[in-house]
Amino acid sequence: MRELIKDAIADLKKGEGFIYVTSEGNKIDLHEAASKGIAVTPVNPKDQVIKKLEAAGLPLNDGRFLNELNELISLVTGSATAAKTSKRRSFTDAEKSKIVEEWKKVEAAGKKTKAAFAREIGVGYQTFINWLRG
Repeated sequence: MRELIKDAIADLKKGEGFIYVTSEGNKIDLHEAASKGIAVTPVNPKDQVIKKLEAAGLPLNDGRFLNELNELISLVTGSATAAKTSKRRSFTDAEKSKIVEEWKKVEAAGKKTKAAFAREIGVGYQTFINWLRG
């Protein structure tokens, strides 16, 4: 699996646009194929990598699988990306009102900016502004 992933990364980093494969599906350099008279087919490396990974049991076109894989990686490595895979939180009107009231107290004390307060409560800045406009 590790070799498959290393090969996939190498294919995608080449940046040549296409890779060339023989009729047997083996990668070959275009100049080498031309000198040997071998027919080749240009293939988008991204499509080729996706096919290889799917054949190995990694369905990268499945968004649900990707979310689960990202969550697994973040839990195993302890990285901060775990928060990105969590579901969005909905706030009731009462909760929104309470948060706006709390903001008014913080604003009066001059302790924080709106952006800092929004980050602290886990809400996007623009969402928070919309609540204030209410």
